[in-house]
Amino acid sequence: MVQDYAPILNGVMWTQVALAATFIALRMYTRYFIIHNIGWDDIIMLVNLVSFIGYVVSITIGVGYGIGKKYAVVPPADYSKAMMWEAIGQGVCIMGIAASKGAVAVFLLRIVLKKWHIALLWFCIISTTVLCTITTTLLFVQCRPTAFLWDHTIEGGVCWLNFTAVGLTMGAWSAAMDFVLAILPWHVIMGLNMKRKEKLTVACGLSLGVFAGICSIIRTYELQALSSLDEYVYDTVPMLLWSSTEVLMTIICACIPVLRPLYVRLKYGSHGDSSGGRSHPLNDFDKKSSGMGSKAQSGAGSKVYMGPGEGVLRTTVKYHETDNASEESILREMNNERLPVQNFGPNDGIKRTDEIHVTSYDVKDPKASPV
Repeated sequence: MVQDYAPILNGVMWTQVALAATFIALRMYTRYFIIHNIGWDDIIMLVNLVSFIGYVVSITIGVGYGIGKKYAVVPPADYSKAMMWEAIGQGVCIMGIAASKGAVAVFLLRIVLKKWHIALLWFCIISTTVLCTITTTLLFVQCRPTAFLWDHTIEGGVCWLNFTAVGLTMGAWSAAMDFVLAILPWHVIMGLNMKRKEKLTVACGLSLGVFAGICSIIRTYELQALSSLDEYVYDTVPMLLWSSTEVLMTIICACIPVLRPLYVRLKYGSHGDSSGGRSHPLNDFDKKSSGMGSKAQSGAGSKVYMGPGEGVLRTTVKYHETDNASEESILREMNNERLPVQNFGPNDGIKRTDEIHVTSYDVKDPKASPV
């Protein structure tokens, strides 16, 4: 049996922070440089990362005082400080869980259309935020004075609340919200006019949060250790690790659907950058549009002779091919980028729209002959 979890706590948690920071950095790069659109879900995700780092820093400080060690090997004064920093870390982590759920819900708000979908997502955001705030508040007011929570030598101190029950309620609600946010995309996507393979790909990409829900269930089970009296900072180690794992999984699952344009860019190059486009001769466009993998022939085009000394009028078509191939863009963003909603009939769906720009310009070519 492991007698000192301190090295494991520090090693695992800081590795998780590095992974979370990497995924969020890739997310922000994709949003800013490829999609050119930073949303509120990205800002909330940054807040989530800051809270995650705050949680791990608090636990790391607590490890220095004795978190992860048996009571017999920790001086009494240090044991109290270890409990204090663990309580601070738990409070920060609980609010981070609210931020992580909020980031996922705000992302889904971009792609849903039905009013009850929107209402359900706002319910998830508001209820989780309120419950996390209440839980954090009760964590620090469960004892009078507050310091009695970690220092039971204070005379006259008393704890009037069984916080374990509150923690279990919060954990169960967090897990339920993870599964709601993972299941909702299936209801949205399966009714769309898309190929079955595309539906499954998009739905699975948006439903990775089920893994965060599994972590939340395990974390909730481990919350029973909050009732430990003799070996509190030792017995709560699994709960601390599963708390950080839940936050990490939420971050990863929320970032993966957004990173698809980056994957496309790395695999196929920058020819589909959303800031640009490709120009094709008008008389070749049908051929190009039916086979986008082919390249435009240099110098080819539709020419109209304008007379001696006047030049040639060349007509080209610019096909606006976007890199924004994320699940979000496949379903079309519904905020600032939202397309006008039209009545398409009983099989309403989200339509893909490609932009085509036809440009005519005069090329001075005295030697040109009529085409």
